[in-house]
Amino acid sequence: MNNLHSSVQQLRSAVDVVRIVNDLGPSVTSSTSSFRGLIQRIPSQSLDEQSIGSLIGFFAKTASHPASPDNDDLSQSLVGSLTNDGSLNKTAKNGGEGTTGSSDWNYDVVARVFAEDYKGLNWTGVAQWFDSAEFYVADLNSLNVVLKLYRAGSNQPSLPYPSLFSSWRNNLGQLSLIAALITAPAELYTFQLNEVEAQDFLIGNPFPSKAWSCVALTSHLLMLSDHPNTQIQAAIRNLFRNALISCPEQIVLALVKIQQAGTGQNPGQKLIGEMMSQLLQVFFKPGRSAYSGHVIKRLWDIFPKFVVSGCVESWRSVASSPPTSEEWLATVMHIVGVVRLLSREREAEAGIRILSGGDIEYVLSIAFVAGDKDVIKLDTFLLEKINSEGMQFAFPLVAFVGKNYMAAVPRSEGHVPISIENIAVALKTLANCNKELQNQPTPNNNTPLSASIKALTEACIAKHPSLAHASVSSDEIEEMANSYFQKIYTSEQSIGEVIEMLKRFKTSENSREQDIFACMIHNLFDEYRFFHKYPDKELRITGVLFGTLIQHQLVSSITLGIALRYVLEALRKQPVPGGSGKMFRFGMFAVEQFKNRLHEWPQYCSHIIQIPHLKQSHAQLVSEIESAMQKAKAEAGLNSDNPADQSAQPNLQAVGQPDLTAKSPNSMSMPSSSDPSSFSMANNAATGSNAASGAGGAPAPAPVVFGTNLGKAVSSTGPETEHPPPPDNILDRIQFIINNISMSNLDGKVQELREIMNPQWFGWLGNYLVVKRISTQPNFHSLYLAFLEKLGDYGRGLVDAILLSVYLNVGKLLRSPKITILTSERSLLKNLGSWLGAITLARNKPILHRMLDCKELLYQGYETGRLIAVTPFVAKILEGAKNSVVFRPPNPWVMGLLSVFKSLYDVEDLKMNIKFEVEVLCKNLNVKLDEIEKGDELLTRVSPNKEKNPDFNTKSVSSTPAAVADAKVAAAGGGENFQEQTVIPNLAAYVQINPSVALFSAHPVLKRVVPVAVDRAIREIIQPVVERSVTIACITTKELIVKDFAMESDENKMRKAAQLMVSNLAGSLALVTCKEPLRGSVATNLRNLLQSAISANNITPMQEHEQLIEQVVQVCATDNLELGCMLIEKAATEKAMRDIDEALAAPLQTRRKHREQTGQPFYDMSIFNNARYPNALPEPLRPKPGGLGAQQLMVYEAFQRIPRQPVVAGAVEGGVAGAAGAPPAGAGVVADGNMKTLTMLAQKLNMSVNSLLAAAGNRSGEVTYMMLPENHEVKSIIAEIRKVGGASSDDVSLSFAQTIFKQMYDLTLNEPLRLESLIEILTAVNEGCSKLSKDVTVWITYAPMSTEEEKKLHRTVLLLLVRAQLVKINELDAWMSHSMKGGTDGVWVEFAMYFVRTAVHERITSVSEIPNVIDTFTKISQKQGNYKKSVNKLLDDLRGSKAEGGNAEGGDNAPVQPASTAAPVSQQQKGVAQPAISKVDSSEGLGVSDIAAKNAEAIALASRNDPPQTRQSVTHLLDYWIRVYNETPGNEKAYAQYLQLLQQHGVGKSEENSERFFRVSTELVIEAVLKSGQPAEGGVGPPVLHYNVVDAYAKLVALLFKYMNSGGDASKVATQRINLLNKVLGITVQCLMASSVVAKNNSQRFDQRPWFRLLMNLIQDLNLPDPQLDSISLQILGVFGSALHVIQPCVIPGFTFAWLELVSHRMFLPNLLLAKGQKGFGLAHQLLLDLFQFLEPYLKKGELDDSIRTLYKGTLRVLLILLHDFPEFLAEYHASFTALIPNNCVQLRNIFLSAFPRSMSLIDPFTPNLKIDLLPEISQPPRILSNITGALGGVRADIDVYLKTRGPPTFLAELPGRLLNRSGEVNASIVNSLVIYVGMEAMQKEGSMRGGEMDILTRLLEFPPKNRYACICAIANQLRYPNSHTHYFSQVVLFLFQNATDEGVKEQITRCLLERLIVHRPHPWGLLITFIELIKNPRYAFWSHSFTRCAAEIERVFESVSRSCMAPNEGAGEGESVGIAKN
Repeated sequence: MNNLHSSVQQLRSAVDVVRIVNDLGPSVTSSTSSFRGLIQRIPSQSLDEQSIGSLIGFFAKTASHPASPDNDDLSQSLVGSLTNDGSLNKTAKNGGEGTTGSSDWNYDVVARVFAEDYKGLNWTGVAQWFDSAEFYVADLNSLNVVLKLYRAGSNQPSLPYPSLFSSWRNNLGQLSLIAALITAPAELYTFQLNEVEAQDFLIGNPFPSKAWSCVALTSHLLMLSDHPNTQIQAAIRNLFRNALISCPEQIVLALVKIQQAGTGQNPGQKLIGEMMSQLLQVFFKPGRSAYSGHVIKRLWDIFPKFVVSGCVESWRSVASSPPTSEEWLATVMHIVGVVRLLSREREAEAGIRILSGGDIEYVLSIAFVAGDKDVIKLDTFLLEKINSEGMQFAFPLVAFVGKNYMAAVPRSEGHVPISIENIAVALKTLANCNKELQNQPTPNNNTPLSASIKALTEACIAKHPSLAHASVSSDEIEEMANSYFQKIYTSEQSIGEVIEMLKRFKTSENSREQDIFACMIHNLFDEYRFFHKYPDKELRITGVLFGTLIQHQLVSSITLGIALRYVLEALRKQPVPGGSGKMFRFGMFAVEQFKNRLHEWPQYCSHIIQIPHLKQSHAQLVSEIESAMQKAKAEAGLNSDNPADQSAQPNLQAVGQPDLTAKSPNSMSMPSSSDPSSFSMANNAATGSNAASGAGGAPAPAPVVFGTNLGKAVSSTGPETEHPPPPDNILDRIQFIINNISMSNLDGKVQELREIMNPQWFGWLGNYLVVKRISTQPNFHSLYLAFLEKLGDYGRGLVDAILLSVYLNVGKLLRSPKITILTSERSLLKNLGSWLGAITLARNKPILHRMLDCKELLYQGYETGRLIAVTPFVAKILEGAKNSVVFRPPNPWVMGLLSVFKSLYDVEDLKMNIKFEVEVLCKNLNVKLDEIEKGDELLTRVSPNKEKNPDFNTKSVSSTPAAVADAKVAAAGGGENFQEQTVIPNLAAYVQINPSVALFSAHPVLKRVVPVAVDRAIREIIQPVVERSVTIACITTKELIVKDFAMESDENKMRKAAQLMVSNLAGSLALVTCKEPLRGSVATNLRNLLQSAISANNITPMQEHEQLIEQVVQVCATDNLELGCMLIEKAATEKAMRDIDEALAAPLQTRRKHREQTGQPFYDMSIFNNARYPNALPEPLRPKPGGLGAQQLMVYEAFQRIPRQPVVAGAVEGGVAGAAGAPPAGAGVVADGNMKTLTMLAQKLNMSVNSLLAAAGNRSGEVTYMMLPENHEVKSIIAEIRKVGGASSDDVSLSFAQTIFKQMYDLTLNEPLRLESLIEILTAVNEGCSKLSKDVTVWITYAPMSTEEEKKLHRTVLLLLVRAQLVKINELDAWMSHSMKGGTDGVWVEFAMYFVRTAVHERITSVSEIPNVIDTFTKISQKQGNYKKSVNKLLDDLRGSKAEGGNAEGGDNAPVQPASTAAPVSQQQKGVAQPAISKVDSSEGLGVSDIAAKNAEAIALASRNDPPQTRQSVTHLLDYWIRVYNETPGNEKAYAQYLQLLQQHGVGKSEENSERFFRVSTELVIEAVLKSGQPAEGGVGPPVLHYNVVDAYAKLVALLFKYMNSGGDASKVATQRINLLNKVLGITVQCLMASSVVAKNNSQRFDQRPWFRLLMNLIQDLNLPDPQLDSISLQILGVFGSALHVIQPCVIPGFTFAWLELVSHRMFLPNLLLAKGQKGFGLAHQLLLDLFQFLEPYLKKGELDDSIRTLYKGTLRVLLILLHDFPEFLAEYHASFTALIPNNCVQLRNIFLSAFPRSMSLIDPFTPNLKIDLLPEISQPPRILSNITGALGGVRADIDVYLKTRGPPTFLAELPGRLLNRSGEVNASIVNSLVIYVGMEAMQKEGSMRGGEMDILTRLLEFPPKNRYACICAIANQLRYPNSHTHYFSQVVLFLFQNATDEGVKEQITRCLLERLIVHRPHPWGLLITFIELIKNPRYAFWSHSFTRCAAEIERVFESVSRSCMAPNEGAGEGESVGIAKN
């Protein structure tokens, strides 16, 4: 024991703690006592900083390599012995403290020990000792351990930078730690940044890593990058590479700081250079970074020299490019943008520093473009450079202009390296430089600089003649202008001569003359202020000249306005001695010159004639002016009483004429039309003369001035208090807080604001919140109020600042001259009112009168015409009282205001929207308007003039005495003036007046009141409706547009989208809002006018006309309602477009300037100030750099595509509808009347049948239509329907018939009379509508067959329709045959069997009329299946029926003769649903068949029968789905909600609605894809389409299919799903066929791509592995296969390539062929037959064009894949495929003949001494699924007889003729079937070569050579893989060769075999065997025949064959054909 203790002591002294801990394992950390005990046994001097550091490194390594528990027991024992403590075993058994078992290191235990025992250590030193050889941080687990242990001991959050970034010996370990810290998530580790680095961190990407803002980190990594270890270099490069991608902004800032602080010998210079080259591309190239502006500003603050260098390097990268290239221009524009940015936001001289940083070429290139963009003054810049640098700059300037002047264009034409204007500047600058410099010699040829300047000037003028006068100085222009004036005043030139000269100068192309003209006009106007000092003579000349300029239209637009205002001001001066009198005389001289033009400006004239002294002293002039005014009114067709004067008066501002109302200092009494405060005064002035004359000259009342006594908010006009903003870094953080505030993070944001916000900045913040947030974001008022509440006492100062700012901005808005005009300003005011009420009244705080007197505000608003703005403002304030304890009603203050509102509400003619605000307020306050007591104070106020007052409808006409008097006057004059009184031009031409109205028939004169009533009603309603609609539409549109187009640079796109949206919204809102009010208003006005007109015209007695008046009112109001709605909608649309242009003027201007000045992409960062959006928007809806894409713009373009319903129906001839091509009046009425009559008769018929069946009682099921007598009511109604139907249009008849057809499928079979009567209705309608039969044939294809009852009903309906000849039997035959799918669809097989049996037995049809169905039944009877027995029995019954019917055409076999043996059936007879599948004759053409045409007709019919607005409704549903699909991908909940929405619209519930939805949806998505086409790159090829819409629609169909579940068990649900898929695909292929027909008929190219994409998506989505659909996977494939069969290439040739791609798709054809029991083989076989039917005519010709050749190659690839993966399929159907392949397609046929089962291993045919007879497979018959006997038809029976009896003798002689088709060629299908059938019969007799079978085969060789060759090929087609058929037919070939007496037969046999071997592989095994035997076996003497040596080429071929076949080891390789190398 003592020895053991001694050993342990020695061990403790000898080994370190890491070794001990490592050896002992995880058990030492099972508890703190264990770990502490272990450490205590180690000598204390070893547990220093180095030991702790090593331990941390060791534990970091264990975190990435968990310990193995293998030596766990040893570890526990050893630790226990070391610690002399038994606690270890105890804790280990109990799990320890905080452990998970002894197998895991418990780092919490270690951390606890470090924290408790070693916190006194120097932990910076501990971190330094991380630098050990074993230290390595492998992953985040390791880093977590390091940080946990270090933080526990040091109590510091981060590692010390001196230790972390010092020089380590273990560089790999250091790099591993740094890399882990960089990639660590923020919650694990964050680098500590200083203040400067923190500012850099906020720039750029919103979520960068703080690591790369740490300069120390970047600097240390750069130092390590010079390490010789390549592993370290690669790791560092990888770190920087990732950083350059994620946060290049932080990298460039850190590198620049390092470079600035360095000495030029910084480490990592190579890596810095590489990164800088990349970063320069990012920030100094256009469009690379959204944050380049922020970065460049920060770089300028840090190191301006770097920015200069960056700009220079960016320019050098494109310096070699042509200056006109896009790259050069974009780069230069970017540099110019940098210059502008820094000059504006950093220092004015920044641009000069950047322009001075490079060579001369750089300086001049940038300077000239910057001059074009007004970034610098080019002339000043050039002059300074010339003065400072002399010849060193002047001569390069000459060279630069000389190099670029040829490409110069005017500045207005876009971005160019040099503009003509700048050339002029440069030439002028060079011309004006000092003479000394011009005389200096140039460096190149020592000639003076002046000579170079002269030569350059001449060259520039020659190229650009407009530069001829560029060098003329402004002083010279001024001097010449003054000389002309001197000539005028000295009488050297008359005024007339000067005027003529000025006219010439004004229109001259000479810029010098234009400058002189402008200078003379400017000087004349500038001298106006000195006219009062002019002598009389000069004053007269000046006045005459001034007036003559106006008379001859030498001044216009703004200049004209100034001139007229100067004259008006002069005339207002008193004609007294002195300066004032001189100005008056000047005005008189001037006005005398242009008085002939005064009639052009009636308003101007009215101002002149109101000048008192002018009336007194110059009455003649005033009289002339008044005459001019009358003349103007007469020309405009107006009079002074016309209420439309305002609208008819020319708007001088609108046409660019002067603002005559601007006040001058001496004309304060002049009213301003732009200032609403003078509105009343203006009106009084306008009517002053009339008032004076009417009241004996009494003075007018004093005008009311708005704004007095309203409180400080409105009355105060003093200077605003400036609120200093916080520093930039604080300001950015405050804005970030406001931007991201929400209800969920209020507490956190409040705390952040408290930490950084000093109360001294409350004033700034309050104003910012009011201006930027509160006034524009009413939806967030509650959020901002909650924010202020959270601030508590701290925020009181902020609340006061906000309130003060609100009052200040309210005053600004109320004083604004545009408040009554601009809805945007009124909206801001309304929002401020809402906030003011919420922050005061709602919080029980008053609004003091000294700040704002609300009652006085309402009164003054009433007096001055500002109620339109004041009423909503005050109403919104009062809304805040609804939740107040103090101010809610009946608070006296509030009730006083409500009393004022009540008084205003009752004011006559007050606008409806103002009344509406009062009503809304009362509702919100829960106060009844009628109960409010009206005050009297309003009566004491000045009554406003309602004329032209925005608060009143001055044109509204009520039933006042005045209105009635007007009506009496008009009526008394015979109603002559009614039409003239309509303010809306030509309204009477569009007003509808029903001539059949009794009152108008008796008194036609009364018709004239209708247009007047409609006119008044429209004008009464239009303003409030338009105002409200436009306001809502503009606000909505602006918000959306500003958000969506935040990243859009093109202002034109933005404007167009806004106009489309706002016009649609405003029009729709107006339409909805105005309808009922307009109806009531028309009725009221019309009633009043009629009553007045009847009284005035003495039409008596009045009482008798009351009822007639009401009739007229109702009829006329209804007839003209749509007309009024249309006009109101039009007005709303036009106003909305004007208002939205005004609302978006600033954003549009910003984009325009940004584009012109910078050429960079535009980013509107203000949208991110919103607290919720766009951050909360899903990714697809967030604004992205680059603007909106084509798909996103479609959302706005869709507003344009939403059609309007026609609103003017039946307008008079020549009216609106007539002009638009509307149908003749009354046509719609007749059609509608016929439809109503037919519907009424059908209802009457139903009632009659109900009565009849009710009378029959229990025997109602026995009553039939045939039992009814001829005079029965039912038959009489049918006869009536026949008459009406014959007189109706086809559209009406078809629509009615479709309704009846649908009713049939709602019946049961219990009462046959109902069904028969409906059939009779259809029969009656069919007699007058020839199209009905075709449509019924289409309708029956959609009949429901889900249940047994529905099948029986459908079968009965079909029988009745056929019997009534409403369905063509041949089309029904084709459709039913197709539906059976060759016998695979059991439902349709059973249905067809029952139908055929009934139809034939009841003599409804005969067997000969349904050949396709009989053919299908025959095929079913010849193969094993569930229906074979039943079908055979049916066929036997049909034969019996045929025999009994005495048909002698074909005996018993005639009914079951397949259709393929009959004559070709035309496409028209094939039916709609089933395309022809028989062989396509080349003469029939391969275009769109009649099948497609009929489906196109069906689609067109269905579209015509769609309800109105169907496409709009479906469009909205699809748009909503696309948004759901894009915004919430994979969100099943969102999908389910949308499917519920579809159900609400009837999709899935109603067959009709579902069909309509899928049909219209298909049409819409295909149209959308085709419209999305963009030109292909390079303009070559078809347009590039975008398939987002199709993909979304396919996803919707897949979801509908998967979620389809209408109840029932699993089988019912499966049936429902298959029915839905049938419906969708049926509609899709119908639309596809219709689209192809339309394209063909319009001679357009049919684009198959969108259809392919749609079907491909459906195939992919619905055939993915899904447990829910596995049970019906084969049925799904069957539905797709049937659809593809319908649209086979013969039907739609233009879809062929897409069709082949779909058929061969990996999700379709392989799945079909992999189905259990080979159930999919039949459908795959049919689809490939469809392909070869299409190809056969082309392949037979042998000359393929490019498209068919490409299709052929694609077919070969598909077949080769099938040969490899599904050879059994090809082998088992080889017979039907080879029958369709022309004989010249040898390789194609070989593919089918080479197929053999995968379970078989082929024997090498070249094996020596191969005995085929002994092969086990050779006795096995092959499996053949092709219908062999079907093609034989009647020949089969005769063959059977001959093989049994060898008779009759004539059989063999007649046989060849029976095998020929009409063209005299062998029918390949019959011959192939014959050969196989005969061979099968022969093999049953053990393959004898001497029986009747060989007789038949030998007889086939007696054909002429061409047909004989076809028969030999049919025999060779059986030489395939080893089987009994191959063996037999190989013997047949050899036998025929040996026994043929005709050398030609042997030659043809050889040819047939040889040509199949000399083509490319594969080669059939049986063919090789047969040919080898033929040439090897001497019995056949092959080489002795002359045809083997007839030509040298043939002889060489046979020699090659001989070598290959007879010496395989020396010839071609195994399995290769002889001719491969040669072919």
